[in-house]
Amino acid sequence: MVDILHGPKAAQQHRRHPRRRERPDLGRFFRRFTGVDEKILASVPQERSRYTSLGGIVASTALIAGASLLGALTLIFPVSSLYLLPVAALWGLNIANIDRFLITSLAGDSDGWSRWGNLLVRLALAVVIGVFIAEPLTLKLFQERLDRQIMAERDQVISLTESRYKQCNPLKGPAPGGVDCADFILDGGDQALAVEGNMTQRQSVLKAAEDRLAADTQEEEKLKGRRDRECYGLKVLGQTTGVFGNGPECKVRKNEFDTFVANHDIPRQRAEVARLKAELGSLAADRASAETERATALSKKITERVEEKKRAYTHIGLLERWEALGTVAGQSGMVNFAHWLLRVIFVLLDCMPIISKMLNGKTEYDRLLTQELRAGSACHEAELNFTTRQRTGEYEIKLREEERRLKAERGRIDRDQRVDEASKDEEIDRLARTFMSSMPTHR
Repeated sequence: MVDILHGPKAAQQHRRHPRRRERPDLGRFFRRFTGVDEKILASVPQERSRYTSLGGIVASTALIAGASLLGALTLIFPVSSLYLLPVAALWGLNIANIDRFLITSLAGDSDGWSRWGNLLVRLALAVVIGVFIAEPLTLKLFQERLDRQIMAERDQVISLTESRYKQCNPLKGPAPGGVDCADFILDGGDQALAVEGNMTQRQSVLKAAEDRLAADTQEEEKLKGRRDRECYGLKVLGQTTGVFGNGPECKVRKNEFDTFVANHDIPRQRAEVARLKAELGSLAADRASAETERATALSKKITERVEEKKRAYTHIGLLERWEALGTVAGQSGMVNFAHWLLRVIFVLLDCMPIISKMLNGKTEYDRLLTQELRAGSACHEAELNFTTRQRTGEYEIKLREEERRLKAERGRIDRDQRVDEASKDEEIDRLARTFMSSMPTHR
């Protein structure tokens, strides 16, 4: 196809030297990021610097995007940056390709609401990309401060966890009321609880034996006093006769006392109480030993749970740093200002190619590009029409040739049919004559 803008000579020269290598040019390299057509731009060399600057902005955005992703990946994966560099490079090239698409989609001299609508959509996309680039860089810049905040919060959580375990697993007695211990109850062993239950049972038995011994001892002292007062002649109004000696009343009191002593073995009861006290002492020692073992087991389990919590906090993830950034930004106005400043800078940087393209308005390159597109479209349409007419003409010729062949074939068939019919008529006549000649003559 003939080069409409540069004439047939330029097209012939381009066809004559299709493989001529161009000299390295840094400006041309940057202009590749804008998607500009160097062949059209050669007609307006005054605009090369403009598109070179746009390409530099796109390349800078791509480099910053790659560095941002590299920083985010180092926060997620604790490996060498060399392993993550290819991924960051691919991300930077992807951002460059998106910005290149945004710039090239605004090329041409189209105007009206469609152009401004496209601009708003592309600005919104650029803002999203700018924010996505700014956040990982912000996390990387404030990594040390964020890590300190996260470690302080984790230490507080670990301390509260350890305190809750100790509170819900006391060494003596049940857990206090009003505390949520659903996930903090530990098993310290049943020996101490069994000893505690046995001691409680023995204490109730001892209490009953001591009460019974005290009542019997009191009753024995009472009966003994009444016997002695009666037998020794001590006069007590309404209780004793006051007559000294082993009289009838003295014998009755002695009989009452002896019967009570015989029925209530107080020395045996004292021995039983002493035995129960000795057993309680032994159980108290067993309880102390069991409580010591329980305390050791609970302390070991609490330590294991706390260490398990600490091991779960060995790695700091990206989302944790993101949450910590909000906390630190809320605590420090300087961090909040720096955070928003980075966001604005990267959003403006990513929007700069689009903004620059719109501020420059419709350039001469855009006009030439539109003409080139229209000329290319017209040439393509003409070529398509020519190809269509050529193909339809060929089919028309073939159709006419086929019609002539069919006509000749039908004529031949008609001739053959007439010949066959004539041959049949002659054969019929011959047979008729033969038949007639073979018949006898009647006289």
